[in-house]
Amino acid sequence: MTGYHAWVFSFIALTFLAPLAFNGRWRLGDALLALAGLSLFWVVEDFLWFLLNPAWGWQRFGPAHIPWHTRWLGGAPVDYWLGLLGCAALLTWRQRRV
Repeated sequence: MTGYHAWVFSFIALTFLAPLAFNGRWRLGDALLALAGLSLFWVVEDFLWFLLNPAWGWQRFGPAHIPWHTRWLGGAPVDYWLGLLGCAALLTWRQRRV
């Protein structure tokens, strides 16, 4: 992890959580929705980084070309599946609480 990553992770997390603070209410359902959105954001952001980056593209999206994603399943890094599963779990938990 680099200094850039520490900064951008914090900034994006604050961006998703800021509406809770500015609304003046901090409810569990709203926090779950913010965390689900944050999880989905990172999966989509990482995938689009590879897809839109001229140095990578769709042809180089795989374990042979991306060594920092070490575990793959179904054509995508396991981290993507975990992020999507986490997003779905948070949304399900929120739905049951509302």
